Amino acid sequence: MSADAALDLNAIVITPENIQFEYRLAGPFRRLPAFLLDLMVRAAVLVALIIFFFCSGITRLLPGLDVFGGILLALSYFFFDWFYGLFFETLWNGQTPGKRISGLRVLSTDGRPISAYQATIRNFLRLGDFAPFASLQMLIAEAPPVYWMPTGGVAILCMFLTRRLQRLGDLAAGTMVVIDERKWVPPKLKLNEPAINALVPAIAPNFRMSRTMLRTVAMYVERRSRVLPQRRRELAAILTKEIIDKVGVAATTDPDLLLCALYKREYDAQWKGNAISDKPIGSDKPTGKEFGSTLASAPRGN
Repeated sequence: MSADAALDLNAIVITPENIQFEYRLAGPFRRLPAFLLDLMVRAAVLVALIIFFFCSGITRLLPGLDVFGGILLALSYFFFDWFYGLFFETLWNGQTPGKRISGLRVLSTDGRPISAYQATIRNFLRLGDFAPFASLQMLIAEAPPVYWMPTGGVAILCMFLTRRLQRLGDLAAGTMVVIDERKWVPPKLKLNEPAINALVPAIAPNFRMSRTMLRTVAMYVERRSRVLPQRRRELAAILTKEIIDKVGVAATTDPDLLLCALYKREYDAQWKGNAISDKPIGSDKPTGKEFGSTLASAPRGN
């Protein structure tokens, strides 16, 4: 990776609809607090298990359990430690408690939310990211020569050598860690055209858009008045090409009016100006370049 690329903390993703989004990547120093917080959570759970085990009276009721108590606790923590990241990143859409507090999120490199398979790969390769392991003898001369102290050298090296600051697990799973933006609020636009109002009830009640498409629709509606009608319909046709069959309206519906109707239903009628980030879906950061050269070169209307 070149020196210029190493300083670039932005990741640009282009969707199948040819829409461009930009994410702020999280480097090793930004990810370290999240890792330490997750470590504290896991340690707290282990302490809670030990306290519960010895205060519940189970050892007195089953004396033979004392022999296997340590093994049982060790196995419990082993499974919890290994499946901790998998569970939370799948349930919380790319976030663990530490990442949520630190404002980070794991996404696929194509900008989509990660799957359970990706969460499994990136978390099960964490042991490789911890390598090489150091011996406690480096700190305490009397300690046994057992190499169990993780240094994280592999993870740090991978982050500095990859364009998207990916550790070994991220490379294998096709994921990246980004800074979670939570302050984006959709523009409050009033759309009272009769044709738009008539089209809103025709949209299938069970139709839902992805977060990327929601933001794209909002930014299209915000900019549509600055584009000539003919060019506007051409651009709207590109944006609705992949969803027209799922919306529930006729294929001949004006794509410009359809995007306005989708905006009105999702923002004006349903959320009424609430921030998109309140919804548990993948986070992405619009840059104002979402329509690229298409909008930039479009003839301006009066």
